[in-house]
Amino acid sequence: HAYVTLHSREQDRATMSTVFGFGVGWGVAMVMATAVATVDAGKAYTHTWDTVSSVMAMHGKWSGTAPTGADVAFVAKNYPVATIGCSCADLNASFTIEDSVLAVARRIKAVNPGIKLGMYWRSDFALEIADCSDFSAEWKAHASEWTLKDDSGKPVAGKAYFDYGNPAMAAFFARVLLNVTTATLPSGDPVLDYVYIDGDPSESKTEEFQPGISPARSAALVNDVYATFGHIQQQFDAAGHGQIAVLNGVDTEWAAARHVASGAVGSMFDHWSILQYLNRTTGEFNKTMMDEAFQLATSDVVSNISLLIKGWPGPIVRQKDMYPPNIPTPKTPAELQQVAGDRFNSELALFLLVADANDFWIYSWFWGFYDYVPNEAASTVPSAFFPQAQCALGAPKGPYTRLTAWLYERHFEHASVFVDLGNRTASRVDFIDCTAA
Repeated sequence: HAYVTLHSREQDRATMSTVFGFGVGWGVAMVMATAVATVDAGKAYTHTWDTVSSVMAMHGKWSGTAPTGADVAFVAKNYPVATIGCSCADLNASFTIEDSVLAVARRIKAVNPGIKLGMYWRSDFALEIADCSDFSAEWKAHASEWTLKDDSGKPVAGKAYFDYGNPAMAAFFARVLLNVTTATLPSGDPVLDYVYIDGDPSESKTEEFQPGISPARSAALVNDVYATFGHIQQQFDAAGHGQIAVLNGVDTEWAAARHVASGAVGSMFDHWSILQYLNRTTGEFNKTMMDEAFQLATSDVVSNISLLIKGWPGPIVRQKDMYPPNIPTPKTPAELQQVAGDRFNSELALFLLVADANDFWIYSWFWGFYDYVPNEAASTVPSAFFPQAQCALGAPKGPYTRLTAWLYERHFEHASVFVDLGNRTASRVDFIDCTAA
């Protein structure tokens, strides 16, 4: 999608809003607001093509002690984009996730003011927001009215799910996320550049949002959720600091269209090349689905947003980090580090085949902070990181081409990419004059 004429994000939003005819009440109000041009709208993040590390990003939450100075410096120096977060278990009674994340974010920005930093938020149910947020007391005061109920009026079982059909709850959720982005550095710039929103509803949720909720109400709730996300981006745009919302789960055309229609400027393709894209017994690619994923990642619909593509070390058929029965699953930190290093090149090929200047590669085993940072007891990345991250890449010479049914290639100024959907480890990146290769 670097090779098509780009159109404005406002045009994307207006078009998709018309296509989907977003819901009622809160949903209609927010979609109408985001379907028009905004002031100082946030723009997709872009990268250079200097080296492989120029296109890499991270997405990690820490547990226990906050990251050390060396850990913070590593993130600041090795990732141009980073989503960070923490869990309630790490905090004492007076400490909140906002305080914890902002403190670490400030330390990272002190090393590299240019890094784009985001905070992780869960959007489907109240966990951190209920237990250890600046807004926990407000949630608890209204939990009975803001918790999602089934059609009989009973709270949906399992978790305290947010009821986006309640305008007061939807406004509350938006306010929680907007609040943390008002924190500033001594320079006056925002500490955080984006919010990462997990738990975005998939197409199946339009039929049954949760058990006991009718299809009609389910469809309306999905609209209300995406309208809330759009409202968050609208407020970022109005503030004029270039901040953006990044949504999770853009692995279908339906999801991509909904993400763009909401007005959010970033999306994560989190199941890239794993789970539903594999034969769960053998770990082999579902070639048709992977080919469709390549097409989606390079389609016009995502051409104007930042696409965070989650790379994985091999054929994960079940989370957390499980290979199919015919392939030994690494378990110890040393084994995980070894496999992550061995598979770095072949997994990088799957990303570079489709990458645009707006797209970033998040390569890791899972979502922990030390799945991206080496030299700690929990680290699953090699102690020397990934040597090929320093290899020169250079701009792409064109889009990918198909050599045969399931063989593809693409060329960069300093590298060539080959992808074989019949043999995952046969995919490769050949670097020109890189000693690390």
